[in-house]
Formats: sequence, C-alpha cells, structure tokens
Amino acid sequence: MIEAFILAGGISRRFGKDKLLHPIGHKRVIEHVVDALKKVCHRVCIVAKDLEKFSFLEDVELIKDLLEKQYPLAGLYTALRNLSMDKALVISGDMPLVKEEVITYLWESFHAPLTLYKVKGKYYPLFALYHKELLTPLENYINTGGERLIDFVLKVPHKTIKEEEILAYDPDLRSFINMNTPEEEELILKIYGEGDKD
Repeated sequence: MIEAFILAGGISRRFGKDKLLHPIGHKRVIEHVVDALKKVCHRVCIVAKDLEKFSFLEDVELIKDLLEKQYPLAGLYTALRNLSMDKALVISGDMPLVKEEVITYLWESFHAPLTLYKVKGKYYPLFALYHKELLTPLENYINTGGERLIDFVLKVPHKTIKEEEILAYDPDLRSFINMNTPEEEELILKIYGEGDKD
C-alpha cells in the first residue's frame, strides 16, 4: 500500500498563471498527477493553502498547509504531520506525465529515512519517499531558519535512484518534466499529443 501527498501550494510565478489548473488535453495538470497516483496508491492527498480550488477532485483528501510561509517545506511538513504509515510519497503537482511504474519503483526501492530520484544530475526532492522519523529534524531545520528543501534533503541520510535504473519503465524520462514555464508546457503538449497519456 502506498500513500501519497501531492504538494499543490505553489503560486506558479514562472508560468504566469495557475499551472496546476491548466489543461493538458481534456484534463487539468493536477488531474493527470492524481490519476497516475490513484493507479498505485491507496491514499492520495492534496496539500495546499487554498483547498477550495481543488474541490472538483474526487476520491482525494484535501489537507491545508500547517505553515503560513509559501515554500515547499510547508508542504513537506504538513505531509509528515499527516502520515498514516511510516513513510509516504511526496510529489509535486506539476508533473503531468509521471508514470505509475516509476512511482512503484521508487516505493520498492525505499531506504529509510529518505529515497529520492537524481536524474541527469538533478535531485528531485519533490518526487521522493520520506519516513516519519524526519519530522523532528525538519521541525528543527525550520525553527532555525532553514528555508531550502534541497538543503534539508542533503543534510539527512538519503538514497538516490539514478536514471539508468528506470529507463526500462520511462525511456524518455517523461516522469521528470515539471511544467514551470510555457516552454515546458509546449514540450508536455507535444508528448501528450503523441498519445502518451489517456
């Protein structure tokens, strides 16, 4: 059983409008992520400051950020405070091409307290598995002024999964395309048009 927390509290600064509600084909970006997770997860939660805008989603839990500050650490902190298991998948809501096989591989590769992907030299702290034991270190990091998620990730013991391990499941590494800019949207639309997603 897999439980997942989708972090959806960003303000889409670079995209220029709310990217999670932007359509890709006949679904919004966040719906693509939710649908992929539902195929392999028994519990799917949306973590955000404004829950009302996601009220159209079905069979998901809506959880309000526990911290006022606008940064990914708030979403991670809220997720760790709401675990029903020892660990959970924490993923960004702007990855509409994520494949369920890549999610499953991450879950099966878990090594406490943190397992994350590192693809083409880039860490993906918002496509990672976090153990509940990280809640106290995270609280300490936040209380001492820490703000950058990647800095926290690199401070704690972690295991990385590199791209060569998952090429059999996602040869073009489409699961790791975030929709942060109009250029990335164009790329996602091109891939989506090739029939990669339903």
